[in-house]
Amino acid sequence: MRTPDLQAQLSSPPKVRRGCLGCLGQLVWQSGVILLLGAVVILALTGLFYPWAFYLGGKFHIIPYWQGWGKLHAKSGDYVLLVRFGPTPRGSRIIPHSNLNGVAYLCTPRGERFYMHLGGSMRPHLNLSTDREAIGLYMDNWSGLHAQFSGDHRPSIQLSGHWQNPDLVMDDHGSIFREFRPDATVYRGHDPNHPYNGETVPITLLNAPYPDFDAACKAEKR
Repeated sequence: MRTPDLQAQLSSPPKVRRGCLGCLGQLVWQSGVILLLGAVVILALTGLFYPWAFYLGGKFHIIPYWQGWGKLHAKSGDYVLLVRFGPTPRGSRIIPHSNLNGVAYLCTPRGERFYMHLGGSMRPHLNLSTDREAIGLYMDNWSGLHAQFSGDHRPSIQLSGHWQNPDLVMDDHGSIFREFRPDATVYRGHDPNHPYNGETVPITLLNAPYPDFDAACKAEKR
């Protein structure tokens, strides 16, 4: 005769064991929720401290950054540049600015392409509209093992100008002349007599997607 305890064990349904796939799915879901909450917090803080970042270029956009590209028509050839930047709390506390950081890509007439770290600034206490506001950008090469480990981040490019929404109207402060030789190779020497002042090249950065920049790069290759 079966005891009540044995009868209960035989009649109860088998327990379903969760496999690794179930644990992995739950972990992915939890990670997604955490990332989403983190993104919401970042957007909220950006809106609190840098509301102008959502209006760079003259129109509201949910992602607080601006991207644009243009050509520098120098004597050594045409250089195609793309910049992408947004606000950052980093910067000098002695001289307050609205600080910027991001990345840039520079294509040379020889077909070289440089990945660059970008920084910049505008005046403090900006309005939502940055139209006609002055802006300065600087960028250093961080592409390849040489730049990563040698500490030599040439070429370094500087731009200054102003917003003319939705674009940026700027010039290079002579940095193409200083950083590149007449044959469009990067100057890596240390000659103290190497000229600092020379040709100043204008550039208009158009608010446009990366594929447009990529196509322009491929078209400029010698």
